[in-house]
Amino acid sequence: MLPPAPRRVLIVDDHPVVCAGLRLLFEGDASFAVCGEAADVMSAQRLVAELQPEFAVVDLVLGGRDGTELVEDLLVLHPPLRVLVYSSQPEEPWARRVLRAGARGYVAKTCGLEQVRRALAAIAAGELSVSQSVQRSLVNEYAAGRAGRSALDLLSDRELQVFRLLGTGLESAEVAAELNVSVRTVGTYRERLKNKLGAQTARELERRAVEFVRSGKLESATP
Repeated sequence: MLPPAPRRVLIVDDHPVVCAGLRLLFEGDASFAVCGEAADVMSAQRLVAELQPEFAVVDLVLGGRDGTELVEDLLVLHPPLRVLVYSSQPEEPWARRVLRAGARGYVAKTCGLEQVRRALAAIAAGELSVSQSVQRSLVNEYAAGRAGRSALDLLSDRELQVFRLLGTGLESAEVAAELNVSVRTVGTYRERLKNKLGAQTARELERRAVEFVRSGKLESATP
């Protein structure tokens, strides 16, 4: 019986030394194999759509762009993708943000490359991979519950960004151009916003977005 094929990993990082280290890490690895590399946002989006890798190791800040947005965009393009953020930024508070955006783990670059392999193995087994301190923080947050949280707290950074742009009167194509994503991607975010905010129609979502921009408050859903 043939052994299972290595799981395909896309590297998204604009530091050549980091990319070389990750390639070396996975050379000869029976569990994971690098299927591609991207050094910018557009390349990352294209390769995820074309290659549909099982995993992506993603730098948090790429070309000056907030990595939480990139995580969300990659998951819209390929929902089964499992993202591990590998960043020089401190784990607190960034790990919480990227988990909220849909990443499955966070490894600080100060931890070394071997931790990336261990984190991917944990993610492959269906677990989250963060430090013990972040785990305790997440457990405490869960124990405290969501009492008092508004509907806006349920929105990701990118969803809130799209909501605000809709509130300024932009059409979907204009939002897509502003965020450098496809119109289809904006459509996906609109559907997520409708579900999370309880808007029954696109017109209701747009009306509530306009009210939010005007007043800074989120109007309740239409009964």
